[in-house]
Amino acid sequence: MASRAQDDPGQSTVVDLKDRQLIEQAAAKLRAKWLQRGKPPAAGVATTVPQSAQPNLLMSPADENALELKLTPPQRQSLARKTLSTFVEPETKRSKAGKLSLKLDVAYAHNRIGDDPVHLRAFNGKLYGPTLRVKPGDKVRIVVHNSLPPERWVADSMNTLHGFNTLNMHYHGLHISPNGISDNVLIQIGPAETQEYFLEIPADHTTGTYWYHPHLHGSTAGTVASGLSGALIIEGGLDDVPEIKAAKDRVMILNQIPYVYKNTFVDTTTTPPTTNTFDLKEGEVEAKYANYIFGFNDWAGMGRYTTVNGVELPVIRLRPGQIERWRLVDSGQREMIMLKIIPNPKAGGSSLPAMPFHEIAVDGLALGKVVTTNQVELWPGYRSDVLVQAPLSPGEYLLIDDAVPASNTISGQDKPLNYVARIVVEGRRVDMKLPSSGQLAGLRLPSIKTNDIKGFPVVNYGILKTASGNSFDIDGKSFDMETARELQLNDTDEWTIHSINDVGLVTHPFHIHVNPFEVISIMSPLNGDTNHLVEELTDGPVWRDTVKIPGGGYVKMRTHYADFIGTFVQHCHILDHEDQGMMELVDIVEKKGGTASRGRGVPAVGTSAPDFAFLDEKGQNRSISDFNGKPTVVFFFKGYGCLHCARQVKAFAENYEAFAKLGVHLVGVTTDDAEVVKSSQEKSALPFAILPDPQGAIFAKYGCTDGTGLLHGTFCLDAQGKVTWSTVTGSPYLDVRRLVERMANITATVSAGAPGLENSSAGSGVLAQSQGKLRN
Repeated sequence: MASRAQDDPGQSTVVDLKDRQLIEQAAAKLRAKWLQRGKPPAAGVATTVPQSAQPNLLMSPADENALELKLTPPQRQSLARKTLSTFVEPETKRSKAGKLSLKLDVAYAHNRIGDDPVHLRAFNGKLYGPTLRVKPGDKVRIVVHNSLPPERWVADSMNTLHGFNTLNMHYHGLHISPNGISDNVLIQIGPAETQEYFLEIPADHTTGTYWYHPHLHGSTAGTVASGLSGALIIEGGLDDVPEIKAAKDRVMILNQIPYVYKNTFVDTTTTPPTTNTFDLKEGEVEAKYANYIFGFNDWAGMGRYTTVNGVELPVIRLRPGQIERWRLVDSGQREMIMLKIIPNPKAGGSSLPAMPFHEIAVDGLALGKVVTTNQVELWPGYRSDVLVQAPLSPGEYLLIDDAVPASNTISGQDKPLNYVARIVVEGRRVDMKLPSSGQLAGLRLPSIKTNDIKGFPVVNYGILKTASGNSFDIDGKSFDMETARELQLNDTDEWTIHSINDVGLVTHPFHIHVNPFEVISIMSPLNGDTNHLVEELTDGPVWRDTVKIPGGGYVKMRTHYADFIGTFVQHCHILDHEDQGMMELVDIVEKKGGTASRGRGVPAVGTSAPDFAFLDEKGQNRSISDFNGKPTVVFFFKGYGCLHCARQVKAFAENYEAFAKLGVHLVGVTTDDAEVVKSSQEKSALPFAILPDPQGAIFAKYGCTDGTGLLHGTFCLDAQGKVTWSTVTGSPYLDVRRLVERMANITATVSAGAPGLENSSAGSGVLAQSQGKLRN
């Protein structure tokens, strides 16, 4: 029996079920669909996707019309040949004098994708984010304001697609700190909340094409699939090669937005299959539709275009002989793309010369040579920098996403050919030259030496069957916030990553944050035969930050854990796989002493607090031991940009006089760097010291860390510098007024002439009593 939905955008319901029930139901059905992969299809369910004609085949108008009636719009060459859609370049935000500041407002916005109206989450009202252009050594401040509405709570939502209106930000491919308010994907920005990010680009950072997008577990697929992504370019390197510098630079965000609008879906999880029809006023991407838009075979049947900067079938105009640099960013959340440029068969295609790609970088990292190829394979998260040179004579071409056989697709079905853009070569000829490989050789990162390798981790990605259905796992375990893979700072390892699944051959794009890696080998099954693997890496080792793991095959890569300790993640970049559990925490720890992710443990009551040096509010060099003789409160917060942390700092400032009357010193420790602390103090001076600890070393000394990253901590120290009370949690301690009372009890006891509290049984009783009052 068909169900029909026809309501306001963002408020659609099906029959009389509420959104919460729909979201829970969609999550269950999405998992159930994966159990059907590889099984014979139910009666009445199509087993193949209609295929378009050979792109170079000339057909009569009647034959073409008859064929195209069976095809979705992206497969119809006739539409691609006559498109007039304007290519749109995203707005560019450039750093000046080493700094870039901007605001990203996330809210529902009304836009159009082709002829379809859509109501989707957007950055500053658009279907793509602005392009950020910075240089090595720059400092970037991004304020993200979440203007999305609140959502209903969903039970048992861990490792399901949910909470699309809560988000955070990830700076994909950047080698920056994962802590505090930098590239920290464990932050949450709820509806009506604002989060500030501060990115310090190292002076020796690799230049190239990177990108940014939300990355909150559970909502990553939904937010990226809405169009929340943008390019982040670190300038230099390849940009300074004369032939590349002379080329026009195009940013091309390739996105696949699976909006539900006027669609009919077959629900194969019911017996018999049922038909569900939607007739919405505007296209939507919501968690309640997850089982229709995030399944392994859903994209092809929806009939949606791969958009370029939010545009269907844009027209790219080149002059004969002109060279352009295309920065291709695959922001699609699940499907692979096989880009090719073909002559337009209806515009003298048979006589037009070929138009290849000249690839110079992948994932932002220079290849050190020019690789000329007829196709560019992109998986979610991939980037490719290519030079494209127009022929010397006018003509027309088509940019296509080529057909791919079933053995190399996520769906297990043959992927049809789809059209992406129209290319028109016209106007006056220009004379331009391509760079030589010799000019680029010195721009590649040096290869990792075999003798430097310390460890050989083996990692298995897979969709596995369970008693209750299936799970999305790494090493047989779905994501949790308690388990982390521990690695040593400055070590170099060679990983072997397998794709082993119970639902047939599934390719998983592997991505790890913070540190890039050098791919040594990609082994994939020959014609689907897992007993016979063949090498796919034909041009030698290549540096990347995302790489496909062929189903039934494996990848070998080498990586060095440089510069940053802290907690981040590795995961499948098919984002609905990640949200359903195919992700794992990674801790980079120092070999000696405390670290930002595995601390030494919280100092016990009665023990001396760890000492550390800092500048006080007057700019004087001090240490905690200098305060011996007076009680002290030390509190740890993640950064000024954190809404809750800002409240905590404000609460301490408001109670400063009360602490001062008791003779109590205050010291704050933050993951912000010295420049952020200085800037914040200039805006609103505090009467106590704030110590920058961007590496989290002091956090670790006080045990303010666990497998989920840095924690908030508050410590009361007596006149001898020993801990009398502490709290270490995931949230900042905000009841500062009660902390004043706590310290008043301690100072009153000392003033009364009691013996050293740490050695007195009576004193211990006083401490225990006041501790209990505070915690209760």
